[in-house]
Amino acid sequence: MSNYSKVQFISWEVHTGPFVIPGTAKGKPDAALYSGLLDPAPDKRTDALGQCWDIDARLAFTADAISKAELSSDRSPGTLKVFMAPEFLYRGAGGAYLHDLIDGWASEAPAEFNLPAPYSGPWPGLFGALRALVRDAKYEDWIFVFGTAVSASFPSAKQGNGKFVIDTSKPGEIYNSALIQRGGLLHGGDNYVSRKHYISGIDFLNWNASVKQHVAGTVLPLDPGTVLPADVLGVPEGGAVFRIPGINDSKAKPIDFGIEICLDHIASGSSANAYGRLRTAGQFVRIQLVPSGGMRLKPESICLQPAGVPTPRSYAFNCDGLGNIDGSPGSHTQLWNGTNGAIVLPANRLVDANGGVALADTRLSAVISQVRQAQVLVSADMLWNSGGSVKGAGQVRLLAARDL
Repeated sequence: MSNYSKVQFISWEVHTGPFVIPGTAKGKPDAALYSGLLDPAPDKRTDALGQCWDIDARLAFTADAISKAELSSDRSPGTLKVFMAPEFLYRGAGGAYLHDLIDGWASEAPAEFNLPAPYSGPWPGLFGALRALVRDAKYEDWIFVFGTAVSASFPSAKQGNGKFVIDTSKPGEIYNSALIQRGGLLHGGDNYVSRKHYISGIDFLNWNASVKQHVAGTVLPLDPGTVLPADVLGVPEGGAVFRIPGINDSKAKPIDFGIEICLDHIASGSSANAYGRLRTAGQFVRIQLVPSGGMRLKPESICLQPAGVPTPRSYAFNCDGLGNIDGSPGSHTQLWNGTNGAIVLPANRLVDANGGVALADTRLSAVISQVRQAQVLVSADMLWNSGGSVKGAGQVRLLAARDL
């Protein structure tokens, strides 16, 4: 059990939006594609080897981001460190990884993937490798929100030889998942995975540059638009509230976290509601997490404890990978507290920072620009690139530790 009197928020400011290709002729619309590593394959959606390469490269940049964060962090054991990356941090050139690659395989890879070593098996997959990155004593007092990973599973079709293969003629079922993991040597099982419920226009590109990537209209969301939480009967929405074992405040009370991935922060069970899942479900939290790709904190969606009174020791935290606060291409970090409802006073808007821009009481640390993978140098620009001036692995922003 760990009791914390302070919390330090750390964001990874990196652009995770699509690579935009401006229209070259008058009246020709822009096109876009997903940045990522490729094996020369005709269909990016099923390029298993290219996706494995892509995962390994993004893991190497992630390792550097969290290492840079740890070097400059408040190392007091009484300070909880909360590291968060934006939505779409992991998705690959096809718009989604094959879902098997998220958790990997304990023995052999699926035969139809035809993967060479080291991916032929056993292989931990993306989430297993992320857990391994933070299985270290120096991360004992850390919570990691690893942005989101987009994955897809296809139905199968029977061939003439009786074997079943992936049927890409039918829509893939889409998962947009956030892994929240406690660090440390003994906490591998202390985690929570939340999925995004609402698909927004940026999730899958209608204005795509290749029909062989996932696009809007050819995907099926895994989850229904609304869910009925077991602990809030009769409310047509489930607020994603969770606890991580052993993470308590200074009074030994478990800390309630809530997560709303991008559109989930302003969408809920009724179309008449202009606020997010937590408020619709009537659930209040100490730390409200909003990893996003095109979202800013919305005052009407803030749901901090205790309800109905000032909340100086509860926080809403947003890390966005699509735009600056004014909506221009980039990234941003926000941290708010104070009260719940339609008004958040300027004094309670603790941090509103565009990606990479210096701000008082915060510290920036650049993430490396390239990594070596299987004797090949991989540039961050190959993975995260707006098609304009915003490219590369960005930087981590460390905020000042605050009372919890």
